[in-house]
Amino acid sequence: MWVVFICILFMLPTFATVNADTFNYTPFAVVAVIGFAGIWYAVSARKWFKGPKIQGSPEELAAIEHELSI
Repeated sequence: MWVVFICILFMLPTFATVNADTFNYTPFAVVAVIGFAGIWYAVSARKWFKGPKIQGSPEELAAIEHELSI
């Protein structure tokens, strides 16, 4: 919730009178990046991306975490 709030807050205009010199173009950049990533995922990545691969059994991972906590 905080990340969403602060991202929206940082995209607000920094001046009360907005003109071409004081306009904040951040919302356009954010929409462009999210749009590009969404289109790329819909067209290509959803066919081959399976998510992160887990290396090791749950017992091995628990033992490593226990060893690191000591």
